[in-house]
Amino acid sequence: MVLEIYLFVDPLNRHCYDAEKTIERISQKLNKQISVRFVSLLNIKILHDFMKNEQFAHLDHNLPYDVILDFKAASFQGKKFGRRFLMDLQKELLINSVPYSDQLIVKLAERNGLDVEMFMEDRRSALAEKMFRCDQRVVHEMQVSDPSTTVLFNSAVADSGIRIKSFDYNSLFGFCAKSLGSAAHFEQASKKPTTIPYSKSNLRFN
Repeated sequence: MVLEIYLFVDPLNRHCYDAEKTIERISQKLNKQISVRFVSLLNIKILHDFMKNEQFAHLDHNLPYDVILDFKAASFQGKKFGRRFLMDLQKELLINSVPYSDQLIVKLAERNGLDVEMFMEDRRSALAEKMFRCDQRVVHEMQVSDPSTTVLFNSAVADSGIRIKSFDYNSLFGFCAKSLGSAAHFEQASKKPTTIPYSKSNLRFN
């Protein structure tokens, strides 16, 4: 039995960064029973909030999109590489207030073990843009509008997913652990009115 976690992220949102760390901790704790995918989220509200944020007021308004393309390019070399690169970049931008630059991107690519030449070619490629659009299609189909939303699927429960808008480590870890121990627990939770069921067969990332 495997639990799949899809976390919808705005890369320049500090709350998303914290949610990503939570998901990574849970993934490490439950090891091979968890599959994680970060799905980029970019909409008008996110762009509006970005432009209103004094921390980013001096930055290019294309930055959210550029960071997402960097993340997608890193992900071409493996989902884990992509997640680690993104979180490293977020730490520099959001926590350490390091300016976004090509020099920073190259340094982080090297630090995270990426093939730097390949990564730099992929950063602004048509394929990276296509993968971004695929993410947005999934966002639309799953009716996700808020960053840090997560959707969970259990491999033992056909076509039944759960959307969770707010969580912390203890609550989500407890839910994941119980769901891996009992498919019935996950299936029962998916029927609650506070969650929305999804058909996994609709999920396509290409």
